[in-house]
Amino acid sequence: MCLGVPGRVLEPVDAVKQRVLVDVQGDRQQVSAAMLDSDGEGLPQVGDWVVVHLGFALSRMDEAEARTVLDGLQALHDLYAGELPA
Repeated sequence: MCLGVPGRVLEPVDAVKQRVLVDVQGDRQQVSAAMLDSDGEGLPQVGDWVVVHLGFALSRMDEAEARTVLDGLQALHDLYAGELPA
């Protein structure tokens, strides 16, 4: 199973290589935004939310949707926290 997680764009890193720095639940990662540049909206801007998977921003999402997904992931974590080895 593959899982894309919400990340908030913090800053552009390299416009030529279409890379941005995102925050994914406190973890900062450089990801490729090249797939988003082809949607006619250009590269994501600071503060935008994107779905991140394997180093790529796959799609855009609004903040409400991002919060819903993050809350759901936290609920899953809390549900299984005592059952999985650390």
